[in-house]
Amino acid sequence: MKKRTSASNIMRLVSIVGIICLLALQWVWWRNAYRAVEVDFVSKSQDCLIRAVDKAIMYQLDSTSKGIKVVNVYAGEKMPKGKVITSGRVMSSIFDTEYTVEECINFTKQPLTERLIDCRFCTMLKDEFGYVPKHTIKIFRDSLPINPEDKFRYNRVAFGVKQDSILHQFGYAAYALAVFPSPNEFYLKKGALILVISILLVLLIGSILVFQLLNMQRERKFSDFIIDYTRMITHDLRTPVSGIQMIFKMFHKNGTLQEEIQEKYLVEGENLTKKILLNLDNILYMAKSEQMELPVHLLEVNIREFMENTVEMYRMRDYNPKKVVIETHYEPDDFKCRIDVGLMENVMCNLLDNAIKFTPQEALIVINCSNVGNNLVFSIRDNGIGMSAEDQKRIFVLFERGSANKNSQFPGFGIGLHFVERAVKAHGGKVTVQSEVGKGTEFTIRYTS
Repeated sequence: MKKRTSASNIMRLVSIVGIICLLALQWVWWRNAYRAVEVDFVSKSQDCLIRAVDKAIMYQLDSTSKGIKVVNVYAGEKMPKGKVITSGRVMSSIFDTEYTVEECINFTKQPLTERLIDCRFCTMLKDEFGYVPKHTIKIFRDSLPINPEDKFRYNRVAFGVKQDSILHQFGYAAYALAVFPSPNEFYLKKGALILVISILLVLLIGSILVFQLLNMQRERKFSDFIIDYTRMITHDLRTPVSGIQMIFKMFHKNGTLQEEIQEKYLVEGENLTKKILLNLDNILYMAKSEQMELPVHLLEVNIREFMENTVEMYRMRDYNPKKVVIETHYEPDDFKCRIDVGLMENVMCNLLDNAIKFTPQEALIVINCSNVGNNLVFSIRDNGIGMSAEDQKRIFVLFERGSANKNSQFPGFGIGLHFVERAVKAHGGKVTVQSEVGKGTEFTIRYTS
């Protein structure tokens, strides 16, 4: 048993660790996918900005009235005469080209404007992404180019900050800056499928983990219940069997007992036998009722006779040192109703056993039976320890014994009241309870006969 428990605990631990690892991998995968979408967005936006600035420059130079021509010059070709700015990058260095571009822009006295760049930038963004993300374009010029180490202040990706910004140098010390204040909007649109799959996988893995933990808790609770249940049922069955054995030994050792003493022992043996049968009936009835509805065989019986026969065997018992008084009241005095005798006798025995068990000192149990029209009402009231409102909500649940019943002073299986409810429902009725801690409990059964 210990080996099985140990192996089961190891399997549970491995399962939990595995699920946690899956969740961690899922998180890493989601972050990488999100980062890939981010990098792709920045890369494509940067390319769009470069092309937009180039087109804006070419447009300004082509539309100027200063007699400047824009031509494409490739390696090996002869440079045309006159004031020429090239759209091909064939200068000795990038700064040569940037300086020439900036010089021409200043020469024309028509510098690039943010509006001119933004017009082309929007067109390229729409062609690239299908829509135009929110952004702003800024142009600034310094006396000297920005130090390469300082460019990171302008070129930023939204991972860790609230916005993306892309810097592009188009002159010797001239820069275009595109700022995206809410790039997450694009990431959510672009990575909607990834996001949905990630959420579903996280929910699925999380549900499996929760289910695993609940299942482990349920198994542990069930294991503890089996141990307690076995102990209680052994105790409740062993006690009357031991009593019957003592009676047989007494008769065997003393063959000539007085008639009064023999009668007492025989009655006690009969009561102990009935107690064993009642416990076994509870177990058998519950096994049947969990698989199907309890079968009900209705017979017309005299309620007074039925109740007095049931109560009499409790009155004849010796509850020393406890005193038990059972009163019965009928309204009217004599009436008949249709009931299943076996089921209803078992119901009354369960309620009487509880009333006696949960009354530590002098027990006064009052039973009222009434028939108003076609409505049959049984009520059993005791002056016992009572129960809390919280216990009253769950006492009819299978294997629920209540806070007081969990004490070893009040042993029980936790199936008696569940059986009572099932049996009363099988009759088409309802059982209710009213109780107050320290003042007793009253169970009421109502059904239409």
